[in-house]
Amino acid sequence: MPFFLSLHEILKNQLEPSLIGGKTKALAQLYQNNFLVPNGFVITTEFFNLFSKEDNISENDLAIIFKYIDACSPTGIVAVRSSASVEDSSEQSFAGQFETILNVKKEDVSGAITKCWQSLYSPRVSIYAKQRNDERKMAVLIQEMIYPEVSGVAFSLHPVTTDSNSIVIEAVFGNNELLVQGAVTPDCYVVNKQLEILDKNIVFQKDIQFLDDENRISSKNSIDGNLQKLSDNQIVAVAQMVINVENFFHHPVDVEWAINKGNIFILQSRPITKIN
Repeated sequence: MPFFLSLHEILKNQLEPSLIGGKTKALAQLYQNNFLVPNGFVITTEFFNLFSKEDNISENDLAIIFKYIDACSPTGIVAVRSSASVEDSSEQSFAGQFETILNVKKEDVSGAITKCWQSLYSPRVSIYAKQRNDERKMAVLIQEMIYPEVSGVAFSLHPVTTDSNSIVIEAVFGNNELLVQGAVTPDCYVVNKQLEILDKNIVFQKDIQFLDDENRISSKNSIDGNLQKLSDNQIVAVAQMVINVENFFHHPVDVEWAINKGNIFILQSRPITKIN
């Protein structure tokens, strides 16, 4: 079985979470069907099984990884994302349980891969995995780094009312890391599947974080946190993207997205497994 696969070369019989992880499976399917997903490649669970207990990734394997990075990222800067065999399935999501490292340079990629591997056995994952499928393996998805002006999460059905005709979009300025951590309250927009905006809750964003190719920078002095994060046209465009993803997978979805230079990138797509 292969150790490395680019998103475009993953074959149908390789679309298995046990080989490439749940996150990569969904993104590879979207990428190969012309959805806008950052270019990248996956280090498979076969590599994890053989080498995750080693102190270092070998120079030969790093050279191969660097070639894949050069092919997917013109700047050489990447996002390194865990893609566990047990996450993003229809039975369990493990949302937010594993590691993602952003803005990674080539010289730091080995350490970032190791962090993803180690997150498979973190205490919070062990607690979450209790009484669930515990056949855990870790693939690692490495993608071109996207620097969003606005980012967020969107649900193809209302996560509170369970209305299947309502799309809920959460949005923040800059990178959505603070949103995922629960450190900021996002704007929230509700759109029906006829693409009519039903409700907008605009929230002041005190902490605004942007990433460039060197450092994380705060731009709270240059952007008014009181502003609506997405224009009405962007709200409709994100809603249409989520409808398209739901139609592709034939089930309700929870999508992480990011807007860069007018393009809406899909960073993750998972089934909605539980409505609270």
